[in-house]
Amino acid sequence: MNNPFMFRGGEGAPHHSEIQQHRCARATSVALNILVVIAVLYSVYFCRTLLLPIFVSGFIALFSSPLVRFLADFKIPHALAAALVVILLVLVLGLTCVFLVGPAAHWLDSLPALGDKLTAHINGWSDQFKLLRSQVMPDANGDSNAIGSALETIIFSALSLVAGTTAMLLVQVAAVFVITYFFLVYGDNLMRNFVRAQSSFAEKKKAVIIFQTVRDDISRYALLISIINLGLGLATACVMAVLGVEDPFLWGALAAILNFAPYIGPLVLSVILTAVGFLEYNTWGMALIVPGSFLLLNFIESQLVTPTVLGQRFNMNPLLVVLWMFAWGWLWGVVGLLIAIPLLVCFKILASHLNLIGCWINILDGDIARQ
Repeated sequence: MNNPFMFRGGEGAPHHSEIQQHRCARATSVALNILVVIAVLYSVYFCRTLLLPIFVSGFIALFSSPLVRFLADFKIPHALAAALVVILLVLVLGLTCVFLVGPAAHWLDSLPALGDKLTAHINGWSDQFKLLRSQVMPDANGDSNAIGSALETIIFSALSLVAGTTAMLLVQVAAVFVITYFFLVYGDNLMRNFVRAQSSFAEKKKAVIIFQTVRDDISRYALLISIINLGLGLATACVMAVLGVEDPFLWGALAAILNFAPYIGPLVLSVILTAVGFLEYNTWGMALIVPGSFLLLNFIESQLVTPTVLGQRFNMNPLLVVLWMFAWGWLWGVVGLLIAIPLLVCFKILASHLNLIGCWINILDGDIARQ
């Protein structure tokens, strides 16, 4: 008499082996994907000097390409229109630097005074707690100059870092404008050649639609976010002028630039404005009005203006935004922080049109309750 349990067991043995093989293949695939991600991150970090100007140039070209097409409508040759746009960008950047370099140098010269003032206040607080410290740590010998020495070390280390990277920064800026010109002149030809390389008419049509949609969406995002940040900069400059803070246009320009890195950029500027308020006023209450006013403007911009103007299409999960910016900041420094969000928007647009990650793209959405 046949035992049914033995029969099932005999059939179950190869089935169990297939499950084990499937699990092993799945684990191998996951491990390979992790290795690929690590290799890509290492390559991006190692090649940052080469890749950074290319990425920045690409975004500038996408942002300024509508202006080139506008000039071309007036029968201006495409290469000449691109050259005029690049020259305009160089002039704007040069005038901005000339306009802001004097105030920035003035405040950099004020850093030692800020360090002395902070040292005096902190030493005053430490004197009030000297008795408590002596009771808790009777063998500790406080050095009244330790805080001042630490502040001077931090300040001069930061200045040395800036001075050491100035030459490389100038070279990269020049490379960015050169590559931008070639993007504006030959970018459309490159995409047309890519479309011609497709095998069927349906694939050609799909490639054209994807290219035009991605180009228009990223250009629209760059234009709108630039207008929003410019408005925030002007509002910040006006508020600083009303408060009597010296060089208000400097702080407005910093507000506009640093707001390209949401959350982190405004936080950095808030710390800077706290120090500025501390130099301008003698009391902490008045000093905190300066960063508090900027934080109020930033709250209005981030919670009301930007969601209304951009809509849900460009809305991102704040946690992923911060993690993404920290990753690109680690890879490419300050410039990586500034271009992290355009990169994330570009990735989301490409992923939605090319179905790169399937339904996983939904994790990038910011507020599901509104959708």
